[in-house]
Amino acid sequence: MKTVIFLGKRRTRGSPKAQFPGAELWGTTHSNQKYARKYGTVDDWDAWWDLHPFEPVAGYDGIKRRRASTFEWYKALPGPGHPNYRPLWLAELRPDIPAGVLFPTQEIIEQLKVPRATLRWFTCQVDLMMAYAIVKCYEHIVLHGHGTKFGRRTAEMEHMIDHCGVLVWMTLARERGITVTVLEPSWYVGMERPYGVSPEGWGNLYGKT
Repeated sequence: MKTVIFLGKRRTRGSPKAQFPGAELWGTTHSNQKYARKYGTVDDWDAWWDLHPFEPVAGYDGIKRRRASTFEWYKALPGPGHPNYRPLWLAELRPDIPAGVLFPTQEIIEQLKVPRATLRWFTCQVDLMMAYAIVKCYEHIVLHGHGTKFGRRTAEMEHMIDHCGVLVWMTLARERGITVTVLEPSWYVGMERPYGVSPEGWGNLYGKT
């Protein structure tokens, strides 16, 4: 099975590839730098992703300001032709980041073949990664450390709103026969008891008694 792991917030040492042998590992934004002191780095990744602007824009501080150490790491990654080259998917290219590869937004949109209204549900980078994995015929997508609960309800709700599109692309992937595994804790797993449904009704929905 063609499997890919999206690496997000890390809670333990080691690579998630150990849990999913044969899978590709796609790192995201500062998954290495932010957790390096506590958990070390994950070095067996196959591609890295940061589909955000480098400079500040409305509502976002930009990569350079928001995660300066990660920006410096990006510049140090080797480019094509180097034996250790691995792609760094970006929304915009820079001459000082030789590993950078421009994300093919239009190509992915054309190949997705979804209603135009659905495209409004690209709310964050993970949505675009999901779309890319769908188009490239991955059979299993693992969300590792994405949608992680924060413990503070206000922060969690803000994060949910900013990243709500992930649920749309998860559903679309599953409807196309792709297995999507969400490792807990994550609010992408779904509610234990949704609003407006009795415990009995929710149990019957799953055939439980």
